[in-house]
Amino acid sequence: KNRCETEPGEDVDLKSYKCRCTRKGPKIRYKDVQKLEIKPKHPFCQEKMIFVTMENIARFKGQEYCLHPKLQSTKNLVKWFRIWKDKHRVYEA
Repeated sequence: KNRCETEPGEDVDLKSYKCRCTRKGPKIRYKDVQKLEIKPKHPFCQEKMIFVTMENIARFKGQEYCLHPKLQSTKNLVKWFRIWKDKHRVYEA
């Protein structure tokens, strides 16, 4: 299940819902992240949205998670993912 979906029977305005990202699920390590996307604020949302796509390994199977941008765990993940990606970047000649 995508972490940004509502529960069955929940009546939510779709526009306001799009900015409600929670951080429930498995502990995410920066080395297990394949792609990190930071979406800008929208007119109907007060905060940016952070999406991570996981590596296609048995534990995550390429699943995408929407993370709450104000949580310290999300801030740390973004910080360390960027450092790790820069360190392991392959430069083409």
